[in-house]
Amino acid sequence: MNTLANQHCITIREQATTISVEQLKASLDAFVSEIKKSDSSTMNITLIKQIVSSLTYFSSKNKQLAGSEFITHPLFIILRDSVVVDYLRQRQNKDISYELLSDLSALFANISRHINNTNAHLFKQLLFHQPLIDELTNCLNEIGINGKYLDDFLLLNSIHFLLMAYQYFNRLQSIANEYSSMTSMCLAVIKCLCSSYSIEMIKKLENNFSQKLNHDHILLLSTCPLYLKWYSTNRDLNLFLQIPRILLSPFTQWMINCPSDSIIYCSKDVGNILRHLHNVLVRPIEWENDNISNEEFYNDYCKLVSHWSSFLSSALNYTSDDSDIISIKRFIVQHLYDFTLQPNILNFMKTIPNLIPMLLQMTDVQQDETQLNTYCCLGKLMSEADIKTMASPSKITGVYVKFLTNTIDDPKKQGRFYSILLSLKNFVQHDQVKIELIKQNALPLLIRCIIEIEFDSIKIKPIVLEILLALSFNNDASSILRQNTNFMTTIRNLVNNIHSNKSNLQRAAETLLWKLDKEIEAITKLTNSKLHKYDIMISYSHSDRQLCYQIHERLVQDGFSVWIDRDNMHGATMIAMAEAIENSEFVLICVSDTYKQSVYCQSEAHYAFERRCHLIPLIMKPCYKPDGWLGIMVSGKIYVDFVKLEFSLAYEKLKKEINQYRQLNMNYSMVKSKENNHQDISSIISKPVEETSILSGRPSIIELPHCITQWTNNHVQSFFRTNGLDNTMFLLCSQLDGHRLLELYDICMINRESMYQSLKGELADVHHRSLPISDYLTFLHEIKPYLPLMHTTSQSVSSSLPSSRVCKLM
Repeated sequence: MNTLANQHCITIREQATTISVEQLKASLDAFVSEIKKSDSSTMNITLIKQIVSSLTYFSSKNKQLAGSEFITHPLFIILRDSVVVDYLRQRQNKDISYELLSDLSALFANISRHINNTNAHLFKQLLFHQPLIDELTNCLNEIGINGKYLDDFLLLNSIHFLLMAYQYFNRLQSIANEYSSMTSMCLAVIKCLCSSYSIEMIKKLENNFSQKLNHDHILLLSTCPLYLKWYSTNRDLNLFLQIPRILLSPFTQWMINCPSDSIIYCSKDVGNILRHLHNVLVRPIEWENDNISNEEFYNDYCKLVSHWSSFLSSALNYTSDDSDIISIKRFIVQHLYDFTLQPNILNFMKTIPNLIPMLLQMTDVQQDETQLNTYCCLGKLMSEADIKTMASPSKITGVYVKFLTNTIDDPKKQGRFYSILLSLKNFVQHDQVKIELIKQNALPLLIRCIIEIEFDSIKIKPIVLEILLALSFNNDASSILRQNTNFMTTIRNLVNNIHSNKSNLQRAAETLLWKLDKEIEAITKLTNSKLHKYDIMISYSHSDRQLCYQIHERLVQDGFSVWIDRDNMHGATMIAMAEAIENSEFVLICVSDTYKQSVYCQSEAHYAFERRCHLIPLIMKPCYKPDGWLGIMVSGKIYVDFVKLEFSLAYEKLKKEINQYRQLNMNYSMVKSKENNHQDISSIISKPVEETSILSGRPSIIELPHCITQWTNNHVQSFFRTNGLDNTMFLLCSQLDGHRLLELYDICMINRESMYQSLKGELADVHHRSLPISDYLTFLHEIKPYLPLMHTTSQSVSSSLPSSRVCKLM
């Protein structure tokens, strides 16, 4: 044994956590010198094994080897070329030391765990060596085509560790586009994963999650899909869709044959297979962002998500605070969340009995990570009504704010920070969450992400702007944003940056700036002109585009002039959208979950709503019922269900709605024309039947119970008549009882301006009357004494609202 090399190896081991850069460099230099001196191949192997063993131990205790002084040190270049590349090239030679190849590959993987944006270019010199890539690719191809080496666990181990080193590198999305040389390796990995050997392995798995796995299982079913998860460069979508087309069916069959309670005993290796295969089978591409349908996988996905739900049911039978049980529960919820990202599967999940109640149980698990994953699911599954019935929306928001605060400044947690923002983007659609985010001071954190340059302009800033856009529908939030001069200047600069190619960022900035700066001015410039450039404007989510395109084509065939954002898959600018809304006679609102979740769709619908456009809601998904902001905007409208009805029948119903409105509008215009000519129109047109019956059949004024929840319809009518609102507000509320009138009041208090415009528009459209602002304010003021004790609707509603003494006693 080489005495000098041995001394340095001992020093490295003994001082693994304290050794200085100078000492470590001296040791590596000495190793190179001793290797070059050695003439005996036997001596070389013994010496290199000793060196690799010491450095492997050192790399598990200290990350100094990933420093810029060492990554491209001559020692690692020698080891790469003389051992890794050479041994892979001689892989059919039984005399070579596969154990050394495995140990050295493990060392490279250990060091690669510390790749970051600072040292990535140096790792590229070490790992992106074409002979290494070629030999590894050839080896993978032989495994995928012929099943070679599947019984050689040391060679399989070596391939596993090398792929792990590359996947650590691929995680750096900001530099991934440089690596076209990796395409051949990616294809070879897919070939292995989709091979007949992988299929047979899945079919022969035992029906439990605690079985012992071999090295070939781990390489093909765990390492290969993990590598592909982080390979994002120039993804060939059809190539990646090949994976679920081949493996999804056998994987699903194995999963559903495993008893639900066996998930509790899931081993680490089987858990990795589940996690990594699940990613390439359920999320081979981002379905919402690509023009590809996942319908061909629908049945298997439904079976899988149902079985994951049964896993959750079994796990909830274990109430222990044991960390392993909590980890299993979190593991299950993470997989359920993946399914919520697919709109059609999300709709199916809403039909699974007890899924939401089970997830609500999970919010009681005293572990922040588990709670966050649970809220990620609930944010997709729950309706506005569900959120309001939760014990404490503040608890949900508190978890998000805590995680945002803990990750925003930690470079190592930027992936987690991004994931939290993605989840928050789903949850912020709910009004209760908006209110809590403002109350818990989340806005300054989000504003920082836009103002400070160190936040990623491709991933972080666009999502944050979309969250802020959703928040801007709350008056308090929009006021805070407008008053922040630095923030407003920043988004103006983003909008005006003509050299930027960050289309998502600019679109988000432009829409938010329009909402904060231009929307109020545009709404106040309402025009009564009956001349429209377009008959119809279609507002839709791109996930519903196929059905919307079919409707568009049929309308055009029938001679309608239609505006639709069809050519630009990233969406037209908000200015173009606003102009289309202003110049269209009808706006078709294509309602679905994804429509409600899109802040861009909300911006379009909100502007059309405020402009008092004639809205026609079209149902895009089975059993979908609009709620929250979308439910308010389309309430009282006639729905056209393009899912429940055959397309031709639904389309005819749509045309009938358009024609009826035009006929009504024409009749009303004729009446107004005669009014303007000072003609007596009493014999030409009578008041609407509903209004006539309301006005003629009023009860006399009666004494009102002191609490609104006790009011009948007669009490409601008496209230409006007493306050002189019988010709305006009463016409809109003639069918309400006290409970429903209280709901209307709550909606008004959440957004007074928006609801005034809504009620004003409905009164004009249905009853051809105007709603004076004084009548609206009288309603809001006079109803206060009848509110229940401590009744509040939002953060902006004062807790000091007057209430009657009887209500207080009750």
